[in-house]
Amino acid sequence: MFLQKVILLSVVLVLVVGDPAQPCDQSKCKLPSCHCASTSIPGGLTAEETPQMIVISFSDGLRVEDYEMFYSKFLIGRSNPNGCPIPLTFFPNHYYSTDYSLVEDLYSQGHEIADQTVTHRSPADFWLNASSAQWSQEIADMKTILEAWGNVPSKEVTGFRAPFLASSENEIRALKNTSFTYDASMPSRTAYWPFTLDYKSPLCQSPATCPNDSYPGIWVVPNIDNKQSNGQVCAVLEQCTSLQSEDDWVKFFISNFEAHYSGEKAPLGVYATSAFFYTQSYHLSAFVKFLDYIKGMSDVYIVTHTQLIEWMRQPTPLSKIKTFSPWECPKRPSPRCSYLNANHCRYTVAGVQRILSTCEPVCPRNWPDLGNPYGH
Repeated sequence: MFLQKVILLSVVLVLVVGDPAQPCDQSKCKLPSCHCASTSIPGGLTAEETPQMIVISFSDGLRVEDYEMFYSKFLIGRSNPNGCPIPLTFFPNHYYSTDYSLVEDLYSQGHEIADQTVTHRSPADFWLNASSAQWSQEIADMKTILEAWGNVPSKEVTGFRAPFLASSENEIRALKNTSFTYDASMPSRTAYWPFTLDYKSPLCQSPATCPNDSYPGIWVVPNIDNKQSNGQVCAVLEQCTSLQSEDDWVKFFISNFEAHYSGEKAPLGVYATSAFFYTQSYHLSAFVKFLDYIKGMSDVYIVTHTQLIEWMRQPTPLSKIKTFSPWECPKRPSPRCSYLNANHCRYTVAGVQRILSTCEPVCPRNWPDLGNPYGH
C-alpha cells in the first residue's frame, strides 16, 4: 500500500550541475544513448522506410468531463496499423482538478501519463526564475502523487512538460536530478527530430529554452511549430487564433501533416489542453475529420512520447515495425475501480474546496500537496 510509505522522494535531492555544452560531435554522439539535433531521418533510413509518427498530447488537468465529452469521442474504435489502440500522452498537474481514478484508467488502457508539476502556479515568470530545487520538488512530488493516488508506477513517469512551456536551464537540471528521460516544452520553428542534451541545443528562441550545460541522456521532443494559412505559427492549438471555422481547422491539420509526411517525416506534434475543445464546438469535429483522413494509412502511427523516443533509440523500418516491441499493445493491470465509483476525498485548504478522486480505499488525512504528496 502506498499509504504505508513514509519516505518522500522529494525530501532529499542531490542537485546536479552539468559541464558546459559543446557543439554536437556526430563522431561521438551515437544512438541509442546520444543523438545530435538534425532534420534528417535517424538510422540512415529513407522516407519510404520510415513511419510517420504523430504524438498527440494534452496538458493541465485530467478530468472525467473532459474524457467523456472529448477524448473518448476520438479514441474509441481507432487503432494503429499494427492493430493496437491509438495512445495519447497526458501531462497532468495536481492543482487543475486531476482525477486520479481516471489517471489509473487511462494508464491501464495504454496511454502515457507524464508530469507537469504539482501546482502549475502563475505567472509564467515564476517558472523562468525558479531554482533547480524548486523545479525538482514540483516534479518529484507530482511523480509521487501519480503513483500514490493514480497507481502509475513511478518508473514509467519519465516525461515532462513545463507550465506555460516556460522551460529553463534549472528545469532541465531538475529533470536530470529526478531521473526523467525527456522534456517536451521547447518550441522549434525547425522540424528537428528528437535529440539529446549531451551537446549544445539549437533551440534558442529565448535564453529560457537554451540550456548552456550538458545533460547526457536527457532527450528533447521539440514542440515543432505548426503553420496557419496566414503564415503565422503556433506551438499549441490554443495559439492558432486565425482559424475561424471547421473547414479552416481541417485544412490546418491536413496541411501541417502533409508538410511532415512529404518531407523528412519528422514527428508531427498535436499539443493542446482540454480548453481547446471547449472554446468552439467545431474544434472536436475538425480534429475527428483529420483522424479520419489519416485512418488507413499503413505508414502512419500515433505514438506516445516514450514510444517515439524508443524508436529514436532503435530506428526501425516499416517492414519490421509490426514486431517492434515498444509499439506492441501494452499489457497493464486493469484499474482497481471505475472513475464512476471512485473514492472522493474532500478537503478545505486555505478556504478552497479540494477533492481527491482515487481508487485508493482510504482517504489520506490531508489533501496531498507540494511537500506532502502522501497527504500525511
